[in-house]
Amino acid sequence: MSVLTRLLFLAAIMAWPLAGFSQGQAITYTQHIAPILQANCVPCHKPSGAAPFSLLTYRDAARRAKTIQVVTQARYMPPWKADSHYRSFANERRLTDGQIELIKKWAANGAPQGAVAKTTALAHAETKAPKPDLVLRPKEAYRIRGNNTENFVMFKIPVDLPADQPVRAIEFVPGNRRLLHHANYAIQAVDANTDIYRGSDYVLSDQFLTNLGEFQPLMADLVYYGGWIPGSSMQEFPSGVGFALPRRGVILLTVHYGGSAVDTSDWSAINVYFAAQPVKRVVQAVSIGSGGIGEITPPLIIPADSVKRFEVKLRTSTDLSLLYAWPHMHLLGKSYKAWATLPSGEDVPLVRIPAWDFRWQESYRFKQMLYLPKGSVITVQGVYDNTRKNPNNPFNPPQMIISGGLMESRSEMLNLILLFLPYQQGDERVTL
Repeated sequence: MSVLTRLLFLAAIMAWPLAGFSQGQAITYTQHIAPILQANCVPCHKPSGAAPFSLLTYRDAARRAKTIQVVTQARYMPPWKADSHYRSFANERRLTDGQIELIKKWAANGAPQGAVAKTTALAHAETKAPKPDLVLRPKEAYRIRGNNTENFVMFKIPVDLPADQPVRAIEFVPGNRRLLHHANYAIQAVDANTDIYRGSDYVLSDQFLTNLGEFQPLMADLVYYGGWIPGSSMQEFPSGVGFALPRRGVILLTVHYGGSAVDTSDWSAINVYFAAQPVKRVVQAVSIGSGGIGEITPPLIIPADSVKRFEVKLRTSTDLSLLYAWPHMHLLGKSYKAWATLPSGEDVPLVRIPAWDFRWQESYRFKQMLYLPKGSVITVQGVYDNTRKNPNNPFNPPQMIISGGLMESRSEMLNLILLFLPYQQGDERVTL
């Protein structure tokens, strides 16, 4: 290859990110930027979303154009911690070099809006986020005392509807993002004789999920189990798959609050999106490791000034079709990896987080249902850094960490929650 040919080749490669429009064509929000933001940013940056501000409209985006340019060029946003070479997911938020270049040029040119195209929803400058069909939250905001004490609180949220409602998507919307460590919710159906309004609206638990008292009779028929961790987004299901929100029931919402130095409050909510078609297959959940099933080996004890690896394994007792993988560790987490070994001996990647970041977790949705035959062994592996080199270490100098009891943020967990269906022929071809 001659020098001239090489130069021409390199010039073509450098121009590739802007392929698809001429040099004289203006880069506008309507035509070029709105689709990028809608696909990768708006799922969190929307009114009442997980992010601190909205990017739903042109005005939202234009006023923060320079900020968007900086954080996307640094690849700080959109946050995506999973290794896409190990396993790629349907809800992946990653920008190409070309998209980042478009944002850079758009911001540099004054963030022009462009013509409003009414024929294409994604290109419309004022695209609207779908509104939930039902918003469920505790009766009132929960008051958090400024005593630097972590709290586990279980809220009772009554559900009283004219009829069962099929659900196509559900999301937890955190109120006080600064203090929320994580949240779990169990949707329970109850009979007509159970008073869902009687008694306390919440229980402050001094023993993790044990001081339940009067809530125990409400735990009759578990319909769905979900949750939220920092960085996670909406859980969605394909047509005919999901669960039915019971006509009469309760949501038992358990929230882990970090300690606060000042008095404050939280009023989180759960957004529910109804499906047009009835649910034919009900989603199920399994929790592996801390707070779930399976024995962590060695026991999850991390000496000071050490980097240690731990594993937990679970053998499947039936054929499964996986929909979501939800990994979880705390502040000492260094890396995370989960895979399944089939009866044939083949290893199937599930999820890998090379550089664990507690601030940005996710429930990862597989691109297609992932079939695991009976007898597959799921392995969850976590590496923990309990040294001074870990900037997130809650102790200085480092202290021995023992997992157990309250499993508060300064303790540790190794956990994987899987959402799945009992396998049916052809599931592996179903797109999620």
